[in-house]
Amino acid sequence: MKVNVMLKKLVLALGLAGLTSSSVWAASTGTTSSVQGRIPVLSAPTNSAQNAVDLTTNATGATLAVGDAITLTYRYNDTDGDGDASNTHVTWYYVKSGSDTPITSGFIHTGSTTVGGTGTSVLTIPAVAMGASAIKVVVQAYSVTGDPIAGQTITIADTRDNTSGGSGTLPGPISPGASITGGIFRQSDTPSAGSGATDYSRSSVVHPVVGETYVFRAWDDANNNGVWDTGEIRLTPTTIQWQLDGTNSTANGSSTVATLSHQAIVGATTDTYTIPANSGSSSGAIPGDQGFNLNVDFN
Repeated sequence: MKVNVMLKKLVLALGLAGLTSSSVWAASTGTTSSVQGRIPVLSAPTNSAQNAVDLTTNATGATLAVGDAITLTYRYNDTDGDGDASNTHVTWYYVKSGSDTPITSGFIHTGSTTVGGTGTSVLTIPAVAMGASAIKVVVQAYSVTGDPIAGQTITIADTRDNTSGGSGTLPGPISPGASITGGIFRQSDTPSAGSGATDYSRSSVVHPVVGETYVFRAWDDANNNGVWDTGEIRLTPTTIQWQLDGTNSTANGSSTVATLSHQAIVGATTDTYTIPANSGSSSGAIPGDQGFNLNVDFN
């Protein structure tokens, strides 16, 4: 009987020892902060410069123009394998008088489909950017998933001077493209889109008259028919210069015929011009503005 009691005590002691050993191995550490990856990075495909993009254009003139396309291209890298969302973080601007205005339409953003692939943003310069000194673009490296999800922001104040390290474009100012049209109207006709007011710059029948006031209007001629149709947007050029052109042989009378070639009219740099009497003309001809043609140079 005593042996049996001793055996039970031994079994109980071994059991307690086993429980103590098991509880030690079941313990765990504290919890770490969340796992993070690496930030996404954009680079310029032409030279592999990091935090940089390439800029190219199809422009053929001396400067960028309305209707020209500017293409931003980047190579997307993310060491964690997160997908590209940088294409949704591109903003284009046009710059006038030192002020940046966001461009809200006329672009196509395409992200990279693979890590290590390229993404693009293609902007077609809108009519409202006419006369702007530059086109600006801001893009931020961004991934679809991951932490951190956002990389470096790349700001290029002028696409001509790509300070990020990639290629650049032609300079501004943005010149009128093929779709930008200007016309000369009599102020009293109250010209507007679809009004049908006579455009004196496109008529050989009507003539501007001394003492009358004329206005210059520019618009985005969407259908390229040379007429300010209903729905076509009026534009405000940065610079306007009224000019006299041609010979005054129909008005010279007994005075010497004068010939002018797009001669700027002194002080006529707004959208309004009142044809002066002879003494107030800057033509230098005795009959003043009479006999010459009017035109407007604008940008």
